Amino acid sequence: MNPGKSFQSSLYDMCRYPTIDFEASSLLISSYPIGSQWRRWDLHVHTPCSQLGNPFSGIEWNKYVDELEFAAESSGIAVIGVTDYMSIDGYERLFIAKEENGRLKNVSLLIPNIEFRIMPNTETGKALNLHLLIDPSDPDHITKIKRSLKNLKFHYKGESYGCSRDELIEFARKQRNDFENDDCAYRCGIEQFKPDRTDLKNWLDKEAWLRSNCLIGIANGNDGISGLPLDGFGAVRDEMLCLCDFVFSGSQRDREHYLGRKSGFPPEEIIRQYGSLKPCIHGSDAHNIEKLFKPDNERFCWIKSDPTFQGLRQILWEPETRVHIGPVPPQLTDQSQLIRCISFSDTKGWFTQENIELNAGLVAVIGEKGAGKTAIAELAAFAAGVSWDKKSQSSFITKGQPYLSDVKVQLEWGNGSVTSATLLDQPHSVPLPLVRYLSQDFVERLCSSDHEGRELQKAIEDVVFTRLDSIQKEGYSSFSELRKARETASVRRRENFRGEIATLNKEIERLYQAISQRQLKVDSKNEVEKQIEDLKKQLPDATQFVDQAIFEQLQEQQSLLAGIEKDIAAKTRIRRAIEDVKQSYSLLKSKVESEVKEIQEKLEEIETKKDLIDRIPPKWDETVEKSLKIMIQTIDSNINKLKGSEKDDTENGDDRTNSQTILTVTKLIGELKEKVSEDEERRKRLLDLQKQISERMGTVERLEMEITNLDTRVKQQFLQKQTQRLEIYLEFFSALNEDEEGLRDLYAPIQQAIEKLEMDRKFEIFVGYQIDFREWLKNIGRFFDRRHTGVDEKRIEIEKFVELSLVSAWKKGEIEEIKTKFEEFVKLFDAENFLENFASQKTTLVELYDWMFSTDHISLSYKIRYNETELEYLSPGTRGIALLILYLLMDEDDTRPLIIDQPEGNLDNSSVYNQLVPYIREAKKRRQIILITHNPNLVVATDAEQVIIATSVRSSSQRYPIIEYNSGSLEHIGKDDHLGVREAVCLLLEGGEPAFKERENRYALSK
Repeated sequence: MNPGKSFQSSLYDMCRYPTIDFEASSLLISSYPIGSQWRRWDLHVHTPCSQLGNPFSGIEWNKYVDELEFAAESSGIAVIGVTDYMSIDGYERLFIAKEENGRLKNVSLLIPNIEFRIMPNTETGKALNLHLLIDPSDPDHITKIKRSLKNLKFHYKGESYGCSRDELIEFARKQRNDFENDDCAYRCGIEQFKPDRTDLKNWLDKEAWLRSNCLIGIANGNDGISGLPLDGFGAVRDEMLCLCDFVFSGSQRDREHYLGRKSGFPPEEIIRQYGSLKPCIHGSDAHNIEKLFKPDNERFCWIKSDPTFQGLRQILWEPETRVHIGPVPPQLTDQSQLIRCISFSDTKGWFTQENIELNAGLVAVIGEKGAGKTAIAELAAFAAGVSWDKKSQSSFITKGQPYLSDVKVQLEWGNGSVTSATLLDQPHSVPLPLVRYLSQDFVERLCSSDHEGRELQKAIEDVVFTRLDSIQKEGYSSFSELRKARETASVRRRENFRGEIATLNKEIERLYQAISQRQLKVDSKNEVEKQIEDLKKQLPDATQFVDQAIFEQLQEQQSLLAGIEKDIAAKTRIRRAIEDVKQSYSLLKSKVESEVKEIQEKLEEIETKKDLIDRIPPKWDETVEKSLKIMIQTIDSNINKLKGSEKDDTENGDDRTNSQTILTVTKLIGELKEKVSEDEERRKRLLDLQKQISERMGTVERLEMEITNLDTRVKQQFLQKQTQRLEIYLEFFSALNEDEEGLRDLYAPIQQAIEKLEMDRKFEIFVGYQIDFREWLKNIGRFFDRRHTGVDEKRIEIEKFVELSLVSAWKKGEIEEIKTKFEEFVKLFDAENFLENFASQKTTLVELYDWMFSTDHISLSYKIRYNETELEYLSPGTRGIALLILYLLMDEDDTRPLIIDQPEGNLDNSSVYNQLVPYIREAKKRRQIILITHNPNLVVATDAEQVIIATSVRSSSQRYPIIEYNSGSLEHIGKDDHLGVREAVCLLLEGGEPAFKERENRYALSK
């Protein structure tokens, strides 16, 4: 059966108001403007009028009322379900006591609870306990209840007896006629009146008023649904539960079962079997004074609603969140993070109210355009320390600036503290705003104007930062500062890698150019050797008329001179090498000292002990530079001695005598040349031949040394430098991998939060390589000379290998695979061959090396994706969803009130319902949310605890409107010509009526 079907129909009829100018005067003022709040209800309390179980034996009625009144007040009871067996006798007397005699003033509502005993019996032989809770809001409800009860018949020996005092007495006397009085007969009639479940259902179907104004509950104990035999009563059990709206039980296991939260019984199965999810409520079932409002184990029943029957109905549509069994109700832990009241003063007529009390849960603010919805959000934020945007076109303060001067806004917080601010001064001064305010402009900017998603990503990173503990924050005040600090060292290291590779490229190019000259040197050597042979053949003719002894002496001195010159050249090379070492050592000291100074400054910033700072600089051996200088001086001295430009006064380790210097030997050679032949022409020819042979022999010796050097040392250096370059290239990726792990650690808190959400559409943090290989390949285009044959084929070959093999290896970040694929690429590209056969004339080998080993196109990417799509590619609507989910659930450690101004601008109803509503419902459990909206699902499907309706009136003579705020709960309905909150929602929000229907069928079979 559809619980409250007629009620729903009448509600929807009330929602179909014609389009009108909405005014505050059309609203019915709610008695509970704060909206749905947790209150203690006890819906199972007997009176002395209850005819079974010997209730309150010996207690007079007035005494009972006194005790009930005292117990209700001391226990904080808001609603009592006055329970009678098959009647409302006790309820009627208490109703009169309250309404006519002013008793039970602290109890907001009495609800008649008729307890039936129906067939079939349980395993213990007891009849099933079934309860009818009836709406008492109809002024004539007592008469109507009695009339309906009289129509419930029990058949006995061919006669039908109604459930009324007269007929129950008659029914009892039909069975036996020895009753002492009518009261005894009445008690017996009630005890024997046990209609069958089918008769009860048929009766309810016929009693239209009763059915539309009652809720049916069944006990779950031995005298209830659990008492039915397991065998053969499954269908009966299901049928009874389908008839009922709720279950009387204080058991957490029962609650889990009927909410579809037990293993093997998901919500869908519960709905299939029982027609709907069932709320569990519990009462004291008091039959004596001591038991009043004292159920076992403090299993108190708390219901979050107005203390009205319409409030009670909410537990059918929100069976999990509107009812709680336990010693205390759910509530926000930190009352200091709850705005209890907004107050205005010196308003200059802007506002009709001075105070607006706020609910601790979800506060939805609705109203027509220009009614003042944004005003309440912005002013509350202003008084909580949020600056107003002077450039905003949607800002209430900006638009009303000329007329808002000196208006004071005050917030009273849950812990009793107060904050305030006066317009148009600065907002309330606090280091951090006391609320999280997502203004309309902020949401719009992040959803529509932020095309690359940078601001949205920054917003997400800010939330990430709030989830870090003080240790993880490392003393930084923002996520960007923390990330930058963590990246500084790695960025510098990667820059060093690039610099080292650039230096190696130049060195490798130099070595390659040297090696490429080898064959030319071999050819030159062979040619010079041939020339020497030709010159030697001419010597016999030239030496015929010379003094052989002098000639041999001349040859000896010339050979000695060549040796001295060779020795000087070797010493000069050594001197240059030592000078290079000396200069490199000096540069190293300078660089290290600069780095040390930077390290010391950082240590000083973190107030490290001076002793440690002083120990940082390395200890340089002062004798190193001095020794190098002495070595250079010694070499210079030896060279000068060999030249003969300075006297050799010391041991120099040279076997030559002091006379064997360039100066002395050259002089002796000159003298010998004069003596070698008296014939000037012959002497000149001989000396010329001898000189040419000597010079060429020196050239051959030099070329042989150079060729040997190329074949050994240079070639070895070339290979070593290539290996070193590849190793540094791979170190770049190792560094990236380390940085990737660091970023994953940094984003770990938000990733963990995301995984906890178990969302269908998920956020995910993507940390990995970003490869802009197309830009890299594009750069190679400038090297090609299209006049060469095969240029296009070579380019295609390179691009194909890069796209199919190299990029994949890069993205994986696996060093060995990168090494293998890059070595294949180096071999394929063959820079030296490329330079010769495909490159333009102005291209250099270093440029090709620099391009090959560049890493500018490879970076570490940290991006946030939503539903597998990066933020910059999300539609404005989806960005809005991502933004709200971020603040609703990921901002878990921030329990400040969350104020959101119209976030649904880019969203359709389906997106709101499916993607936002679940997270709003979850977030409001831990933080107060104030939501300005024109979307019905953000009000109804979220089960807003409080709805504030903004209205404004402006006469032709007024420069600004007069704003009025009325509030109440979703269960607040209208009366006569005045609208309740529910009707106002239907009227003001397009789609309001379907939203209510969707909500009320969410946990039940489709009607």
